[in-house]
This record gives sequence, C-alpha cells and structure tokens, in this order.
Amino acid sequence: MSKSTNFIGQPVFNQIIKFFDKNEMKKIAREHGVERYVEKFITYHHLIVMLQVTLEGFQSIREVILGLLSNVHKLSHLGLSYLVRRSTFSDANKRRSSKVFVDIYMGIYRRYSPTFSDSRLSDKDIRRLYIMDSTTMSLFKDILKGVGRNPKEGKKKGGIKAHTIIKAGENVPCLIRYSEVARHDHMFLSEVFRLPKGSIITFDKAYVDYEQYEAFTKSSIWYVTRLKDNAL
Repeated sequence: MSKSTNFIGQPVFNQIIKFFDKNEMKKIAREHGVERYVEKFITYHHLIVMLQVTLEGFQSIREVILGLLSNVHKLSHLGLSYLVRRSTFSDANKRRSSKVFVDIYMGIYRRYSPTFSDSRLSDKDIRRLYIMDSTTMSLFKDILKGVGRNPKEGKKKGGIKAHTIIKAGENVPCLIRYSEVARHDHMFLSEVFRLPKGSIITFDKAYVDYEQYEAFTKSSIWYVTRLKDNAL
C-alpha cells in the first residue's frame, strides 16, 4: 500500500486540528453554556492552546504564554488569530467546564472510530507476545575513551547498548543484555533465552539473522519483523 500524501508539507499540529469540526464544537459549547460573555477566547481557541500545552509539556501558564510568544509568527498555523493573555487563559481554565472538552473528544472519537484498526490481539495472544529492541546510552568520553571501533573519520562511538525483551502481558522487561555500542544488533538475536513453544517475538530489521529465524521456526516460535530492502 502506498503512503498517504494527504498531509505532505503540513505541520503535525495542522494535521491534528484538521480532524476537528468547528461547527460541532460550537454546538457543544452552546449546550454547555461556556461561551457566555466570551469575546475572543472561544472554546476552539482554548482547545488549541491546551493541545499545545500537552504536546510541548508545559508546566505553568507562564510557560504556555512564553511558548506561544516564541511562535507568534506561527499562530495562524495553530488556528489562532491572536496571542492570548495570561489572565484570559487563567480565567478560561477556571470558568470553562472540562466536560465540554470531554464531549468534544467523544464526538471526534465516534466520528472516526469506524476507521480504527480492528486487528488488536486477543488476551491469549498478548500473553505469548514478546517485544525486543535496543537503545544506546551515550557515556562520557573521558570514562570510556576506548569504547567502540575506530571509524574512518577517527571518532569513536562511546556508550553502552541495552538490548531488552518485554513480555507484552506484563509490560516489564524479562531480559536485559548490555553490549558495547559498536556491536551490531543481530548478534544478540542468537542470545535470546529459550522462549516457550508457540511464543510470538517481534523486533525491527536491525536484528535480521536468517539462521536464528530457522531456529525459531523449528522451535514453533513465531517471529514478526521487517525485511531488508536487499533481502531475497
């Protein structure tokens, strides 16, 4: 299936707000009576700002206003026509009921729920699913000067790589192995502990190891991954 080109060139925030129905929002706001005596900072604008708060991880009203101020030339992209004041934002948070946002969310959810994936694994399959990945932890150069191989540009890649397997039904690691960061991921696949027969293990294509794939197959273990572009 080809990649959708509907949102090419548009910021992520713009893509999100395109799912909003402004007329529906106005209707919900009227039902809750939250637009009385409101001149400019309507429910739609309030929602846009709160989404920005969530995406940016702001912790205070001061941070919110400063964040908007730093992007004042992009406010139109956020669906705002002006910079809201601290006092206005604070008053709106106190006066406007959170229930209006609940109804807005549920309206969006009901509209798009028919298009959601229905391929969720059953509880039985979740209990036999294992997820594997690795992450690199950069370390101080002065501590681990000799870590990693010598690249052509002469700079060494210092750090430790943590390979982790999580059992999906438990949401906590059931196996962790550490290696030098220069070690390729696929070399770890052969060190995977013996999984129960019928298990499912999923990992990305960095772990490609055809010999281990064959071992999984003979042990009745399902594996889910991506093929490399040059795979035969």
